[in-house]
Amino acid sequence: MASAAFWVRMRDWIADDKPQPPVSESVVAILTRCKTSLVADWLTRAKKTPELNSLHLSDEQRTGHLPRLFDDIVKRLSLLDFLTKEDAAASPAAVEHGRLRRAQGYSAAMLIHESRILQVTIFGTLHQNMTPPGFKYQLLPDVMTIADEVDAQLSQTMESFMNTPPKSKKVQLVKPTVTTH
Repeated sequence: MASAAFWVRMRDWIADDKPQPPVSESVVAILTRCKTSLVADWLTRAKKTPELNSLHLSDEQRTGHLPRLFDDIVKRLSLLDFLTKEDAAASPAAVEHGRLRRAQGYSAAMLIHESRILQVTIFGTLHQNMTPPGFKYQLLPDVMTIADEVDAQLSQTMESFMNTPPKSKKVQLVKPTVTTH
């Protein structure tokens, strides 16, 4: 959480009408550069979330989907103009993530927890890596796009999750037998 002194500096900086230096690093550049640490930070947060630890999964099983989801976010952010960015495109990574989590025994609530952790992790990384001009001139539109993309990915994940039969040994789908006379 940001300190009170940080927010006072931000308020004073935003109120200042002097021309500001250009942003030294874009959100896309930060997310690309920090992809490995984003995955590690996400995993740390996920391991601290009791709701996600009822299933015994390896770190790779927990995080294997994340690099492709980050790539989808970066791709969406890379569109030239925020005002013309269309809705999130289909994300094969999100669809596969839903199917995988269903097979691993996740609940819908667990997927929502994962998505919330993803957003918090991304925003925390941006907070740590953006300079003040980035907050003023670039961050808000990118944060809006990230939130929309993560929510779209969650929607696609949930749809594939709900449409995939469970792989549990407890539940077995029985094919109807067809008898011919």
